Amino acid sequence: SVSDLHFEDITMVKVGYPIIIDQVYCPWNLCKPDIPSLVKINNVSFKNIRGSSSTAVAVKLVCSSKVPCKDVVVGDINLTYDGPEAPAAYSQCSNVVPSFQGKQSPRVCA
Repeated sequence: SVSDLHFEDITMVKVGYPIIIDQVYCPWNLCKPDIPSLVKINNVSFKNIRGSSSTAVAVKLVCSSKVPCKDVVVGDINLTYDGPEAPAAYSQCSNVVPSFQGKQSPRVCA
């Protein structure tokens, strides 16, 4: 299990995936995509994260279909996209229902 991770007051400058939980990460296609992660992730927060993303997906919260993430908090996020892929930053979410505090730009899990 992974728990009690807190990221706060961070300025990003052209960072790929500035906010990320990715439980389907599979480098070099050496994984079995039909077998979900069994790592339990809970009590994670991302607060006051600002700056720019080099990827259009600025917030990626992709959790396991078998063991969804719990108690994820997103607060006061202000990230812009600085690259050629899309007109604006956006979020990608699955198997997580985060709670929100303050503003989110881009909107998270919308």
